[in-house]
Amino acid sequence: MILMVRHAEVHNPKDIVYGRLPGFGLSPRGEIQAERVARFLSARNADVIYTSPLLRARQTASVIAGQSNTATVRRSKSLIEVLTGYQGSPNSILVGGFSFYTPVKREGDESMDDVLRRMTNFLSLVIKRHAGEEVIAVSHADPIAILRLGLEGKPLTVENLHSVVYPERVSINQIVLGPDHVPQLTYFDVVRSMETAA
Repeated sequence: MILMVRHAEVHNPKDIVYGRLPGFGLSPRGEIQAERVARFLSARNADVIYTSPLLRARQTASVIAGQSNTATVRRSKSLIEVLTGYQGSPNSILVGGFSFYTPVKREGDESMDDVLRRMTNFLSLVIKRHAGEEVIAVSHADPIAILRLGLEGKPLTVENLHSVVYPERVSINQIVLGPDHVPQLTYFDVVRSMETAA
């Protein structure tokens, strides 16, 4: 079983598209969100935690590890945020219909197919390396959503990307491979479910 977790909220006082820019850690609210998802996952007894190398993901993974029996946290570049020339732009560009992918801003930007390829490679590696184990992987919204679309066999379109599968912060996409390697996907919106229960 693989639990794909989106990182918690980021401190972003300039309100920009931070992408892969360094130094973007969790906000005070993000720290609370990370604690909540850590409590949610603490009973799962995961065997290993993988994280994107970006600060916000590493901080989220660290909080999760601190509340679990999992001592091992590993970094994987496959889980990193989408490479886009739009990073550093004001978030005001993110209006309806906007996409990092069509058109890309600069040569070398990742396409949705590129992202799916590296996320699928990560999944294949983890399945081989940790057969029968429970794995937590902390990543970013678009990579997780694109992986889910790929696993569901849905077209990689911007419309599908921002549909109901789009992960909220510290949400979890649980991936279980069935007998025929058909993925069974379950989505948990951890923060919303805890706020509703409170």
